[in-house]
Amino acid sequence: MHSFSKNTAIAAALVTSLAAINGARAAGFALEEGSARGNVSPAESTAAGGEPASIYFNGATMTELPGTRIQGGASFIKPWADVATVNPYTGEKNVGHGHSKVWSLPSAYVTHQINDEWWFGFGLFTRFGLGAEFPQNWAGRYSSYKAEILSVDASPMVAWKATDRLSLSAGLSLRYFDIELAQKIDAAGMYGLRPYNSPSPSPYDIDQNLHGDDIRPGIDLGLTWKVTDDVTFGAAYHSRMQFKVRGDAKWRKPPAVNAMAPAFFQNCGFNSRNYNPDKFMTGLAWDATEKLRLSAGATFTTWHLYDDLLIKLDHDMIPGRDKLSSDKQWHDAWRLSAGASYDISDEFTVRAGYTWDQSPINGSRADYLVPGDNRNIFAVGCSWARGLWAVDVSYFYELVQDFTVKGGPMRGVYDGKYQDASGHCIALSVARRF
Repeated sequence: MHSFSKNTAIAAALVTSLAAINGARAAGFALEEGSARGNVSPAESTAAGGEPASIYFNGATMTELPGTRIQGGASFIKPWADVATVNPYTGEKNVGHGHSKVWSLPSAYVTHQINDEWWFGFGLFTRFGLGAEFPQNWAGRYSSYKAEILSVDASPMVAWKATDRLSLSAGLSLRYFDIELAQKIDAAGMYGLRPYNSPSPSPYDIDQNLHGDDIRPGIDLGLTWKVTDDVTFGAAYHSRMQFKVRGDAKWRKPPAVNAMAPAFFQNCGFNSRNYNPDKFMTGLAWDATEKLRLSAGATFTTWHLYDDLLIKLDHDMIPGRDKLSSDKQWHDAWRLSAGASYDISDEFTVRAGYTWDQSPINGSRADYLVPGDNRNIFAVGCSWARGLWAVDVSYFYELVQDFTVKGGPMRGVYDGKYQDASGHCIALSVARRF
């Protein structure tokens, strides 16, 4: 048990599992919650704007906002998902329940009209994030029991009203990207004391935690075009960012495991390459009547950038092993939306919208980080404006289709499926003009 050759062979088998879960470091998911109004009608916000927060979608919409305006708000999201698994060694079925936690996404915006042709805007918001947490002893712990991604954008931009019908915008986004990932490692299985990565409880699990961050710039471009007096088209591009994440890899070993292999899994630093993908957004808004506006739009995200992931440790995890790699093979995805807004009075507007959100996950490489299939989002909201103030509130219900997971015990993933996944979101935005 204490021989170098046996320990090296055991640890080499473990590398396959580590590589699989570390690949999840790049498995962030897009967030689209820029404002209470935009949560309901993202296509309208992309094409026609109407509030400072519209720069989250398309900075060119600033030219529809005279004077100086500020806006702040937050979206509060409560996701839920169950994961059914089948023990590949015993056939026992288990259901893991994700922690039902409320995640808040705050945002703040300001727009200022410099003259008849030029506007300046600034936003603080988030475009990418993830929160997936399960009990530490759940069946899928050898894949993941905690994954959190946080990103914050500081985004200055300018808009130019080129003609009465055409506006253009350009800006920078400085993004802070932070990720934490935790999993268990089956030490008992490594030493042949039981089947490897058996979901059954074990007192010999090693706890692994990786936490790192980076800051990178990107570009934002936008366009709005009044096709007719009643129809407006908008398009925006938010560029990819390549992060060179630097952080700490930490392992906590039970005393018995540490005594048998004290040289393995010593805490160290690491670095890895992580992409946030490009987003291409389009929207069309039609003023069907003086009171009714209809909108439709699409967002295309280049998730194919998650083809693989390379992680380099500062020193060997085991003799001769200081690198980990993982195949993700995600595919590009579409997000399609439609909405309607109706002015009940000069002060009060109601809205409703629907969005279909396509999953980018490769089914053969699925893990337990995010609910993995397509989403249907049903949203309602309203606006109230009087004098210098405007308030928006909204609610949406997100229904995630059940998703069959193809097992790979060496990765800590078992045959089963995501089921009963859903989410609720309440949002509030408050704006003032000067």
